[in-house]
Amino acid sequence: MRRQPPLLLPLFRSDGQARLLARVYLFPDRPRPLADLARELGIDRGTLTREADRLEQAGLVRSERIGRQRILHADNASLYFSEVSSLLLKALGPASLIGPAVAELSNVEGAFLIGSWAARYLGQAGPPPGDVDLLLIGAPEWGAVSRMARKLSSILGQEVNPTILSPEQWADETDGFVRQVRREPRLELSFDRATEGGSD
Repeated sequence: MRRQPPLLLPLFRSDGQARLLARVYLFPDRPRPLADLARELGIDRGTLTREADRLEQAGLVRSERIGRQRILHADNASLYFSEVSSLLLKALGPASLIGPAVAELSNVEGAFLIGSWAARYLGQAGPPPGDVDLLLIGAPEWGAVSRMARKLSSILGQEVNPTILSPEQWADETDGFVRQVRREPRLELSFDRATEGGSD
């Protein structure tokens, strides 16, 4: 896990803390035990537990005990709830929300966040991103993709720009755009959650 503050929202003490809080705040209807969150987010369980303790002490989350399991919930009674939710949505929302939206499309074989937003999320320094670039591999219907992008742009408060490549185009390493995408940081999206990726 990257220990430095996240480049997209360097208000938190670590990248893991920010991603944990984003997971809890952006998916309030999907609470999970800490052990499951550690696996989902790729964070050592002991580290995640310490981050959860800090967030609970700060009044940003609350715990629920179900048997031996500890479930985290956003504390919507917190003085900071609305503002923190808005910040997390703008800064980290693309990594959390775009994958589930893509899952509703037909004929998509793969999806990546690319460009400056993905680079900042994955820890590459640079200027703040002005938009979010989404690459879809497959043959989804353009109208459905366009509607999804407009809806996400409205929710996230920043423009989502989709590009569609066929599997054959994505496999063509003589294409300049494909070579650039493969060379630069990219965040692979699974169709139930976002996971960090980028290796060939």
